[in-house]
Amino acid sequence: MLNSLRHPAVRDLYWAINSPSLINTTGVTHWQDHSDAFRQLLQQLDQQPAPLLDHLQQGHAAGRPLRLGLYFERLWHFYLHQHPDYQLLAHNLQIRDADQRTLGELDLLIQRQHPPCTLHLELAVKFYLALPDPDTANALARYIGPGLKDLLIRKYQHTCQHQLPLSSRQEAQPPLAHLNIQVDQAQALFRGRLFQPWAEDSGLQPAWLAQHQLPRLPGDSIYLRLERRQWFAEQLLPDAPLTSLSHQLDTLLERPVQVARIDPATGQERQRLFIVPDDWEARARQCLTH
Repeated sequence: MLNSLRHPAVRDLYWAINSPSLINTTGVTHWQDHSDAFRQLLQQLDQQPAPLLDHLQQGHAAGRPLRLGLYFERLWHFYLHQHPDYQLLAHNLQIRDADQRTLGELDLLIQRQHPPCTLHLELAVKFYLALPDPDTANALARYIGPGLKDLLIRKYQHTCQHQLPLSSRQEAQPPLAHLNIQVDQAQALFRGRLFQPWAEDSGLQPAWLAQHQLPRLPGDSIYLRLERRQWFAEQLLPDAPLTSLSHQLDTLLERPVQVARIDPATGQERQRLFIVPDDWEARARQCLTH
């Protein structure tokens, strides 16, 4: 389905709903929608994307890109507003204690019609890089964000231990009752990509490599440096002329950049990559030990 869509925001909408779950564990939903209704909606939006674009920019300054997390949330809001079996009851509902200190917020409160269920859904969209051969027994502890400020294991633990139980806490009942909402189930949804250390035999899975390793990349592809707004759905070959990746990265990197590896014959993305500064791995290991 994704290969038939051309508009970037419509492709991102498909990706937000149907990309694979980042992790597979208890409490994490594998929500997918391959229904005819969703397929038809995507096809209509690909021809006339104005309703989606208007929703995404509502209340946001024109020309300024949305933060990735907010962009992801708004894609989900639009999807739920259009879905015949779901009603978005509330979103970003703040929960406070008796002293009005914020305990957190509930991302999505959804009413499902068939079978009836009120769902509290926590959304997360993240991109993590795995350190090779880590000295850890927990696989989730291998993964760190490109900016070295975020660990997958901490995000998972915070979501499952704090965010999901929040809707059943006593402090949440007054605002939920005010909205006439009684939560039946709480689930987390993780989307994004996990990047493994690059190797010549690593196939087409997402991978990361240091800048000095660039000459080892296969020469049968086109490499496109991505802006943050392009991190979601697989990319298509742009119409504009492209320079080589070495020219796109012609100075020493100060921070990791995400890159799409595109097949020149089909114009479709083959693989997603992160190119990191040469000292990134050493700094990442220091972050994990502190």
